[in-house]
Amino acid sequence: MAYHAECLNGSGLLYLTARVISAAGNFLAVAIFSRMAGPAEYGHYVLIFAWALIVYGFGAQWMRFAYFGVYHRDRAREYVGSLARLLGAGLAIVALVLAGLGIFGLFEPGFLFAIFALVCGMAVFEAAFEVARTLLNARGAALSMILRASLTVAFGTASLWGGGGASGLAIAIAVANVVATAPSLATFSDLRFSQGSRAASLHIIRYGWPLLLSFGVTAVGQTIDRLLLAHYLGVATLGPYGVVADVMRQSFTVLGEAIILSLIPVAKQQANDGDLKIADGTLRTAFKACLAAAVFGAAFFMVFGETVLPLVLKPDFVVPIRDLIPIFAVAFAFTTMRNFYFAQVIYFTSASYLELVISLLFLAVSAGLSLVLVPSYGPRGAALALMMASIISCVGFMALGRHWYRLPIDFTALGVMPTLAIALVLAAHAMSWLVPGHSVPLAINALSFALVGGFAVWRFGLLNNVPAAVAKA
Repeated sequence: MAYHAECLNGSGLLYLTARVISAAGNFLAVAIFSRMAGPAEYGHYVLIFAWALIVYGFGAQWMRFAYFGVYHRDRAREYVGSLARLLGAGLAIVALVLAGLGIFGLFEPGFLFAIFALVCGMAVFEAAFEVARTLLNARGAALSMILRASLTVAFGTASLWGGGGASGLAIAIAVANVVATAPSLATFSDLRFSQGSRAASLHIIRYGWPLLLSFGVTAVGQTIDRLLLAHYLGVATLGPYGVVADVMRQSFTVLGEAIILSLIPVAKQQANDGDLKIADGTLRTAFKACLAAAVFGAAFFMVFGETVLPLVLKPDFVVPIRDLIPIFAVAFAFTTMRNFYFAQVIYFTSASYLELVISLLFLAVSAGLSLVLVPSYGPRGAALALMMASIISCVGFMALGRHWYRLPIDFTALGVMPTLAIALVLAAHAMSWLVPGHSVPLAINALSFALVGGFAVWRFGLLNNVPAAVAKA
């Protein structure tokens, strides 16, 4: 148990540090790319990336998560070798399908090549990263995150500076992903594909086939709003919508991924070892940390979004989407709880198909509302469709998942934290009416946010519950 405590503290700090640095790099990249490309060209890149997410969801993403769901430490090399084989086969199939689309003239070859490059880059990076973290090599995984962010800024800027446009930017980002795998690959540099086995490959496929459908369906659901915006209103409208949503989503992802990368693998290992009580404590800590990231992240953007976002993006991107910031904040708060906590139930039980059920639900709500709202209400309709789909899918995962594995929920935290966050938002709105000017209310709101957030951290022991979760052993 001392090992687990060290792992939780050490890897959690490394992952959080890497995520903060990586997020800073990503924000810098968005600021630079959006300024260099402009709304229309950046909107074209957002469209390429949206299609790449769909192809990646159906073609390769499921392998990473299926590997995590079935691997065992004593057979790690066998499963890593099998993952590499499956990944190569999956990317080959993707290449054939995209080539066919190009041959029949359904899409421009340059557009398809940019999509394939992004899919390859994401697939290779995410697979290598997943292996590094399951082998508990936090250092290699963290270095890969930092390196990817740095190279994305460097390669993307160089591409746009050289006139590469949206397609060139996508290819440059893909190359950055591939190069950034080096620290993670060093974790298992002596691995040979021959160490994979048919049994391990079939185990990954049996566990992962529902994920193949669910991740693809989820990708369609998460991008249908963007695809319809581009279709009805053009890429110039998609650019501001996509970039503001991406900056906000990335902000929520910083803490969410730090939680999932540091706490969930350890909780799974504890459960595999039969330490269910210890695993329950670790998961309870993850719930409270996730909840704090979700509700206070939403409150932060509702209070400070119109002040903070223009520091990263040009006014051309923020002003048209300013009224959508609260809608995005609510959507991504529920997405954080779904993706980084309730969806983890599939790794503690044989219910990977649950991801598919929820993904179909998400797609039905997102697509149905987008088709109705986007033609009439444009970006606002797209944002509302995203928010409703996020809320319903999160609640669905929470309710249905408990039939297979009861992930712990701290009901005191569930009541107190959202109440505090709502109070912060209401107080900030009252302050804007009662106190003239901008600087004084902003300073008061910042102080209130720090005090209330600090109280929540202290009250629910978010800084000391990690070692406590394992000390009982």
